[in-house]
Amino acid sequence: TVWVAAGDNRGIHESLAAAKPGDVVVVSGGGDTSRALLGELIGERAISAGLAGFALDGAARDAEVLGEIGLPVFARATTPAGPYKNGPYRIAVPIAFGGVPVLPGDIVVGDSDGVVVVPRDQAERIAGAAEAVFADEAERRARVIAERNAANS
Repeated sequence: TVWVAAGDNRGIHESLAAAKPGDVVVVSGGGDTSRALLGELIGERAISAGLAGFALDGAARDAEVLGEIGLPVFARATTPAGPYKNGPYRIAVPIAFGGVPVLPGDIVVGDSDGVVVVPRDQAERIAGAAEAVFADEAERRARVIAERNAANS
């Protein structure tokens, strides 16, 4: 986790040294979209460090290149405006991410629909519930497709 001042990425630079391969860096940037918190240069460093991606409560830039290099970045917006580098910042502290509390070590999952934060101590219970919902929806979707195919035959 990283807390940064609006539009400032000094803490993100510092967090790269502390992050471990497979980590997702979750950044509380106050929802500010006026300046990008990261772009292709931090993206390349993150790839080299083996990071799994970033979730930004703020903006990113160089979205096309970040996609090309295969670094998942979930951001509130994109902007070409570069960041400040003045601080202050905090690393590995509890943060609010879009109003959701995030603790270091929580599980972060993102896809084209958005980002979900799962508290580590609830992960097993939530995974079981999510698998049940997925199975139910897959079965219901299969029924809809079968009904459509039968109607079109």
